Amino acid sequence: MYKKYILFALLSAASTPIFAQRANVQGIVRNQVSKEPFSNVRLVFEKNQKSVVTDSKGNFSLPKLNSGEETILITGGNIQEIKITVQIPASGLLKMDDIYVLPSTDNDNMVQLSMAADDLLDDDNESFDQNIAAKIILSNDVYVNKIGYQLSQFRFRLRGYNNRYEQKYINGVHFNDQLRGVFNYASIGAINDLTRNGDQDNAMDASTFTFGSIGGSENINMRASAFAKGAKATATYTNRNYYSRGMLSYSTGLMDNGWAFTGLIGGRYADKGNIEGTFYKNFSYALSIEKQFQQGKHSLSLVTFGSPVERGQQSGSFQEAYDLLDNNLYNPNWGYQDGKIRNSRIVTAYDPTAILSHIWKIDPNTKLTTGISLHYGKYASTALNWYNGPDPRPDYYRNLPSYFTDSITNQSYTNLWQSAKVSQVDWDNLYLVNKLENKINDGAAIYMLEKRHSDLLESSFNTTLNKTINEHAKLTLGIGAKGSQSQQYKTVADLLGAEYVLDIDKFSERDFGQNTGQSQNDLLNPNFKARKDDIFGYRYNINIKSANAWLQNEYTYSNIDFFYATQLSYTSFQRVGYMKNGRFPTNSYGKGQEHHFFDYAFKGGMTYKFNGRHLLNAKISYQTKAPLANDAYISPRVSDFTFEDLKSAKIFSTDISYVFSLPKLNGRLSVFQTNFTDLISRQSYYNDAARTFINHGLKDMNQVNRGIELGLTYKVDNNWSVDLAATKAEYYYSNNPMGAQNSENGLINNEREMVYLNNYYVGGMPQTAGTLGVRYFVNYWFFGANLNYAGDMYLSKAPLRQLASNYSTINPYDPELDNAYHILTDQEKFKNSTTVDLSIGKILYLKNRNSMNFNLAVNNVLNNKNIRTGGFENARLDITAANKFASKYYYMQGINCFMNVSYRF
Repeated sequence: MYKKYILFALLSAASTPIFAQRANVQGIVRNQVSKEPFSNVRLVFEKNQKSVVTDSKGNFSLPKLNSGEETILITGGNIQEIKITVQIPASGLLKMDDIYVLPSTDNDNMVQLSMAADDLLDDDNESFDQNIAAKIILSNDVYVNKIGYQLSQFRFRLRGYNNRYEQKYINGVHFNDQLRGVFNYASIGAINDLTRNGDQDNAMDASTFTFGSIGGSENINMRASAFAKGAKATATYTNRNYYSRGMLSYSTGLMDNGWAFTGLIGGRYADKGNIEGTFYKNFSYALSIEKQFQQGKHSLSLVTFGSPVERGQQSGSFQEAYDLLDNNLYNPNWGYQDGKIRNSRIVTAYDPTAILSHIWKIDPNTKLTTGISLHYGKYASTALNWYNGPDPRPDYYRNLPSYFTDSITNQSYTNLWQSAKVSQVDWDNLYLVNKLENKINDGAAIYMLEKRHSDLLESSFNTTLNKTINEHAKLTLGIGAKGSQSQQYKTVADLLGAEYVLDIDKFSERDFGQNTGQSQNDLLNPNFKARKDDIFGYRYNINIKSANAWLQNEYTYSNIDFFYATQLSYTSFQRVGYMKNGRFPTNSYGKGQEHHFFDYAFKGGMTYKFNGRHLLNAKISYQTKAPLANDAYISPRVSDFTFEDLKSAKIFSTDISYVFSLPKLNGRLSVFQTNFTDLISRQSYYNDAARTFINHGLKDMNQVNRGIELGLTYKVDNNWSVDLAATKAEYYYSNNPMGAQNSENGLINNEREMVYLNNYYVGGMPQTAGTLGVRYFVNYWFFGANLNYAGDMYLSKAPLRQLASNYSTINPYDPELDNAYHILTDQEKFKNSTTVDLSIGKILYLKNRNSMNFNLAVNNVLNNKNIRTGGFENARLDITAANKFASKYYYMQGINCFMNVSYRF
């Protein structure tokens, strides 16, 4: 009897491996139109909680899948997301039929990244299960994908964060500059076709390439092997800052000899932009070369790109000017010279970049990614300057009718403005004034055009080790270092017919006299007569160095995932002055004080998986962050002075999210709060009462950002889908910081006074926003419509209006004083705005596997009193039919046409 039980047990044990076997799945993803392979497409096997990304030939392979019915989410930055259902066998190999997907029809005005993670691109990383469904679902974020693009016209910011809290990497190398802390999107302008692949982490998620940031992190993959073989030509028409854009790219794909090449040339152009007085000229290029050795164990990549641009700018103005001209797109920067339009504010920028990166797959579970970069950003902007003459800007407040109290002069100026005779720069008069001055005196300029330069030479190094320890644990280590030299100076752009400009400070001369040392911008070269292209006014460098090291552990189980990470960093900066300023002779020339900061950071998160479709995710982070050099100096053009007792800011952030992925409905609901402590900021403005240029610094500012986010996408059927993304938030100051005023003419020196900001809202962006979209696709025709909303938009508070002394004279019993108090201290709120976006297009099938994608988009702005060239603006459709349709409250926002022709060799 016992022998039977023993035999049965042995047979059962022997049979266990058979029942434990799991199936392997292989396949290829193709373009439904051209039938060519589609690279960098992610397939998420939701029930098995595994993911794989197609290679440059469209192939994918995934081992050890459990049997049964499986739903596969197919997504990526270049395709229209779909879901399919397959039956996984109990064992063996399932070779799937070719999967056909359609190219994305989304407008590509901004950089769009696929959600592929670099650590999942390894075809040979098969030793352990890729139990990462939670991470993939979290990164494939409906809310982030929809709301950022749709609401960009309102200057929407994700969770209200400044863009310095968003990290950008290219091929694993950090590219936020160290002076302002932001990524220069202009450096990749018109090379969109090479910036779509990459890795994205939201908020403080676990990352494969960085410690992370509260605003999210992106790593653009520009390695040549990431692009499928073929050529693509793109032509774009729009009526915004530029009206035409073109790109031509070609990639060899990864060839059998291990080489891959990808190149692109492009450009954007408008001789006359949609806003009067503007223009746009841009040429772009990119070249990516990659060589893989030892069957892909080593990969060496070199990428270089640049996008030089020249453009005429628009500026904001007073509401009075908009009302006088009945034009919310009024631009005061331009005027006629000899009958031709000339803009006084012209930007030239060029940021040539080179990146050398290496990937070493040490073993199937270990990868080391190392990269270095060098780029030299050159940026310059022109502006009018004047000496012993009236302000030449047409919208200067003394040139507006409201400045004049008598009704006759007021009406006279109103008539002049409405006839547009005084609303633009009078170039001919500026030349005439300088010409008369040349006859009377020795040729010194009263009016001239200066060029303000801000160049940045920067080198970066990053190395990251990704290690899969076992099927449950991963380890990631990273080291980074960066060195920057910011070069700040200005030159003479145009003397407007004069012989030279005297290099003295006009405000100091008024207060101290021309022959005193205080009026000299450079005591080493007094009374310098600056001519065309000469440096004058100010010249200084800020040298910045930083280094960091970070560690991250991730643990993944069937029902729960969690991670934690920590980082240590060091930052230093120092100003080097090349002019001895007369107002600050002992604190402007030579090397200044070097400032050092040691910072730390911690983050952690946990995801509970109710099943493969419902997740609960929570994250928490705390970090100290060194002040940016651009904020730390009080008056960097003339002195080395910084805020007293400089210290790092403290940032505490947490969020909780419910995430779900159903066959027809995907979405996320989140609540978040971030507390900022010990922030600093500097605002610079001309104080007409003090008659000088003021730098007003705020120290030890506290701020709270909190809110709710909702993102949903519902696939009605194979043709119809509906998207919703919305947020309700509050971004406000939570204390009254100490302010310090300093004037560049030396009269006002560190005048300290509390600034009342407590409970005022952070301005410049909507705090309530949402977009509801409908998409339809049939027979390669596609149609989309979005209703967008932005509300709770506030004007930023000027610290001069919030000084504590303004509150000391309050008399609620004096109606006049009480009314003045409210005018001074109340925060202006913009009207809520609504836009409607429509798009229609067709993907055409041509011979020889060519394809053409045509997309026409129309955006209609409603309630346009918030749409200004200096505020929440976008362009108006400038054609007769649209102008007839437009009324005072209804303007066309813009029209975009996209036509793409692709040919695969």
